[in-house]
Amino acid sequence: MTESVSPPSRRRSPAAAARPALLLTLAVGAGCAVAAALTAGSAGLWSAVVATVLVIAFFASGSLPVLLARHLPPSGLAGAGVLIVTYSLRLALIFIALGVLTSIDGVDERWLGLSLMACALVYTLTYAVTMFRENAQRGSATARVGGPE
Repeated sequence: MTESVSPPSRRRSPAAAARPALLLTLAVGAGCAVAAALTAGSAGLWSAVVATVLVIAFFASGSLPVLLARHLPPSGLAGAGVLIVTYSLRLALIFIALGVLTSIDGVDERWLGLSLMACALVYTLTYAVTMFRENAQRGSATARVGGPE
């Protein structure tokens, strides 16, 4: 009559959830670097590599505001303020880096931009799909555990 029920699955850490997105972004960045090297030479190669590093640094640093917000009072406003300020700071740093990079003569701006867009798109889509699947699995596990008695 009593059925053994497994407890609901625990949510993975943000770093573990981001691992597939990071790996796929590295693969796309490597593909962009090869294509850039073949079409634009070493300037294209290094531009694609730098773009990949910028995308990974931007998204990997996204867990920092969440960790900072955990140590604030649960009022909501302080946490939201930290998230907004740190996100704005991260964006500003990326724009400054891109401004500096585009002023350097040895950088191929076309491959910098293409690689930046490709890597950001792949990271975002992969992370969204990973989180969607994880939440769907948690929802089905919760439905099995919390079903009618």
